[in-house]
Amino acid sequence: MPARSISVRNVSAFDIPDVEIQISKADVPLGSIKKIPNGTIPVEGITFQIFEGQYTKHIVDTIAVYDVNQDEYIEYSSYEKPQFFNLYYSAEKSLLLSEASTPITKSFLKNLANQPDVTLEYQAYHFDFQNISNRMPQTKGIRFSSEEPGVNNKSFSGDEVDINDESLVALENDEATQLIGTLDIYNKSRTIMLTQSGTLVSFTSLIDLDPKIHKYPMVSFAVSTLMFVDMI
Repeated sequence: MPARSISVRNVSAFDIPDVEIQISKADVPLGSIKKIPNGTIPVEGITFQIFEGQYTKHIVDTIAVYDVNQDEYIEYSSYEKPQFFNLYYSAEKSLLLSEASTPITKSFLKNLANQPDVTLEYQAYHFDFQNISNRMPQTKGIRFSSEEPGVNNKSFSGDEVDINDESLVALENDEATQLIGTLDIYNKSRTIMLTQSGTLVSFTSLIDLDPKIHKYPMVSFAVSTLMFVDMI
């Protein structure tokens, strides 16, 4: 089972009309968001409202499309592809989870916040990677910025990267931007990744979670993980 990710945002204001909201920029349609009727779910004692999001992603890639009128294939160097995903909002915890990738979520929320009749204020969580690393039985990867000539970022991977001197300094100085390691979530050691841009990744399959209890396993996993690291 491939890695699964979810985008995490701390929301200080989230006021969206009950009707479907069309998202546009300079009169160009970009997507939409709508509340799912009766779409609330409980996760670890927290109630989430489900929203359905749609956002158009611009893809630069050469494709050939058959034109019926001209009876031939026409090549395009780019095209627009709609992305469909769910968002989960908890007013109680000021928490918004998005199934979309971080780049899509970032663009989607930025443009949503600029729509009339929408009040949206949010930010990515800033994780205490030093504290989280100390809780990890294994810290397997770390990424941090570098001021060395010609080097913007450094990454270390292994079984105990947290004993590396450079990694320790990055953690102590709160300079790490990405952390990979294991945490015991739902009675199983799971390899996860957290980024300061607001991404939570599970590299371990969630197939063991009971679907009767965890209808949305990645949401359950995200909430449980954020609780474990004292973010909610």
